[in-house]
Amino acid sequence: MPTTRLRTSLLGAALVVSLLTGAAGCSDNVDAPPSVTISFGHPFPPSHPVHVQVFEPWADEVLQATGGTVTIELYPGQGLSPRSEVYKNTADGGQGIGWALQGYSLGRFPAAEVVGMPFTFDSAVEATEVLWTLHDEFEAIRSEYADVKLLGLWTNDVADLWLAAPKASTAPDLSGLTVRTPTQIQVEVVEALGGNPVNLPVQEIRAALAQGDIDGVMVANSGLSSYDLYGVLGSGVQCNCHVSASFLAMNQELWDSLSDSQQQAIDRLSGRAVSLAAARAYDAASQAVDERYPQAGIDKVVIGEAELALWRDSAQSVVDRWIGRHAADFPAREMYKRMLELAAD
Repeated sequence: MPTTRLRTSLLGAALVVSLLTGAAGCSDNVDAPPSVTISFGHPFPPSHPVHVQVFEPWADEVLQATGGTVTIELYPGQGLSPRSEVYKNTADGGQGIGWALQGYSLGRFPAAEVVGMPFTFDSAVEATEVLWTLHDEFEAIRSEYADVKLLGLWTNDVADLWLAAPKASTAPDLSGLTVRTPTQIQVEVVEALGGNPVNLPVQEIRAALAQGDIDGVMVANSGLSSYDLYGVLGSGVQCNCHVSASFLAMNQELWDSLSDSQQQAIDRLSGRAVSLAAARAYDAASQAVDERYPQAGIDKVVIGEAELALWRDSAQSVVDRWIGRHAADFPAREMYKRMLELAAD
């Protein structure tokens, strides 16, 4: 069977195109789309629940739905780019598809940051539904993905505060505590609560806790399993501190190069469908952590309503600053109020 294989320099590592011509049983249908191999990179470990439970089967489903013409190759653990460069590398064509927390791309998603405001959500599914509604209602959020094909948008499960020290009788004063946080909004929240925030890659959290370089973490609860933190934590504070938004994006030029049938197949498997699958995987992983952390000797304080009210009051300055920073660029106050309305429904 004569075969011509072209490696396109236009998209670098993002795309390998195979044009098949010739024998029956292979490509006697001249209208069949070319075969495409797409690289998909993200910064999380290969054991991460979203990688295992969502993207490995998603890649298989895309292959089947496109009649075997679109193959997705997964590169976890920053295999194609560091966490802060995933979005840019995807938009520029260095990789075909990228997934990462939006907060890793500092300043790139100011409107979508709204869902990261503290003490708002109870689950990833709830926050993801709200995020999609905000995406549909506010151009400011949609425009942040104008340079890529947006395939998914979701949040992780709710983050609590986890500490290396043993359990306290009440929620601790954060004054003097060094706490790892994932995004700029959470950096400001920890500062507002009197702590010293640091932003470490997830791969460094365990060692930093074990060595005493940090006192604790604000991390999605599923992260205790994803990053094997059980042995270096002594206590937790249930506060529903925040969620963090993620994007799933494809290089726009690569998307445009796909056939109509390939695009339609991928669209059917993307958007809210893959987003809610990822959110459900996060929530299930969080529930599994709830069952496991007591067995690991970690005690958890449920923060009281009076203390939580104090934390909310302190963190309100973070919300106010966010609104003030962006009020001239998009309807930040209206967006925040709408998010609270949706979360309360």
